[in-house]
Amino acid sequence: MRLLLVHPRFPYRGRDAFPLGLGYLGAVAREKATVEAVDENYTPLDFDRLAADPPDIVGISSTTPSFPRAMEIAAEIKRRAGETLVLMGGTHVTFCPEEALRSGVDIVVRGEGERTLMEILDGLPLKDVKGVSYKSADRVIHNSWRELQEDLDSLPLPAWDAFSLKHYNIMSIITSRGCPYACLYCCAAKFWKRRVRYRSPENVLEELREIASMGYTMVRFMDSTFTLNREHAMRICELMKKEGLDFSWSCETRADSLDNDLLRTLADSGCNLLCLGVDSGSQRVLDETQRKMRVAVVKAAFRKIREHGMSTRAYVTFGFPGESEKSVRETVKLLREIQPDQILLSLATAYPGTELWNMKQSRHVYPHPSWIAKFHGHGYGGRLFLPEGLSRKDYMRLADYLWGEVRKLLRDKSRLKPETG
Repeated sequence: MRLLLVHPRFPYRGRDAFPLGLGYLGAVAREKATVEAVDENYTPLDFDRLAADPPDIVGISSTTPSFPRAMEIAAEIKRRAGETLVLMGGTHVTFCPEEALRSGVDIVVRGEGERTLMEILDGLPLKDVKGVSYKSADRVIHNSWRELQEDLDSLPLPAWDAFSLKHYNIMSIITSRGCPYACLYCCAAKFWKRRVRYRSPENVLEELREIASMGYTMVRFMDSTFTLNREHAMRICELMKKEGLDFSWSCETRADSLDNDLLRTLADSGCNLLCLGVDSGSQRVLDETQRKMRVAVVKAAFRKIREHGMSTRAYVTFGFPGESEKSVRETVKLLREIQPDQILLSLATAYPGTELWNMKQSRHVYPHPSWIAKFHGHGYGGRLFLPEGLSRKDYMRLADYLWGEVRKLLRDKSRLKPETG
C-alpha cells in the first residue's frame, strides 16, 4: 500500500518549519505502507505524476490559511485519480469537517491522527474508527472523539527521510502536546482538552541525537509553552549539555514561566531566542482574551531574558476584544519599553474551535488581502475580528498605526521588518 502525505502551501509559515504532524503520521504509517511526502511550500504537487501512478491513499494537512489550497488538492486528486482515498486532518477540519467533505474528501481525521490513521490502513470499517467524519448515503457521519495519545514515548521518531530535508535549515521538535490555558483566540484548549502530556527527557534526547546526526545545528522547540513544566525543561537542557549537543535553539514560552535559574540553564544549553506571547500592552485586552497574564510580568520577563544574553521575539496581535485607540498606544508604549529583537504582528483572527469564533454577536471585517498580508502573522485566510466600539475605518487606521510603529521600532534597532514565526 502506498501513502502520500501532502503539506499544502499557505501564505505565512514559520521559517524552515518542518511539518511535524505529517512527520509523525508518516512514521507510524510505515508499519503498513510505503510513505512519501510533499511539502508544497517548497515543491508543488505534481498532479500529472500522481494521475499516472496514483497512490492508494493521500493524506492532506490543513490549517485555516492552508484550507483553500487543501480543498483544491483534494478536488484535483478526485478528478484525476478517483480511486485514491483522500484523507484530510488538522485543526481547521477538526472543527469544520463538513467543509472538507463537500470538497470531495473521503474521510476527515479529527484531533490526533496517529492511531486513527493506523486503523484506516488496517481496513477497519469506518463505523468502528473513532475520530473520523465521513459521508454515508449522502449523510455526514461524525464518529465519537478519539482519546488523546497518553504515552508519547511510544510514538516513533518523525519520518524525516520522507521529505526533502535540504529545504529545512532549522529542524523542529516537540517535547509535549497540549496546553492548559484557554485563551480566547486559540483552539488548543478544545483540540487538546486543556491537557498537557510530556515525552520523557530521555526520549527527547534520542531525537536530538538523530537531528544532530543529520547535520543540523539549529533546532526549534515547537511546544505551546516549552518551560511550562520547569523541571522537564531543565532536565532536557541538562541532557543536551551533558551529551555535548552543540545546538543553537529557540522555543516559545510564557512570561510567567521563567525565572533566573531557568533562564541561565536555557542559555547554557544553547538557547539563543525566546519567543513570548505579548499580544497587547493593555491589561484590559489581556483580561478580555483570558490570557491570565499581567503586563508587569511581561516587562520583567523581557528584562531578565536580556540579562542572560538571549534574543527575544514578541508576538503582538491587533484587534482583540477591548481594543481601542488607548490600548493600541499602550501596546506601543510597552514595546518601546521591552525592546524585543523581533516582533511578529498579527491581526486577531477568529479560527474554528476558538471562543473568538463562537462569540455571540461577533463582528468581522474583511479588508483586501494585500493589506492583510503586510502584517506577516495571523490574519490571512481567516475571519478578522472587529472589536466592539471600532468602526471598520478606525480598525484599519489603528492597525496601520501599530504596523508603522512596529516597523519604526525595528528600524531603530537596526533589525529587519517583522519576521514570520
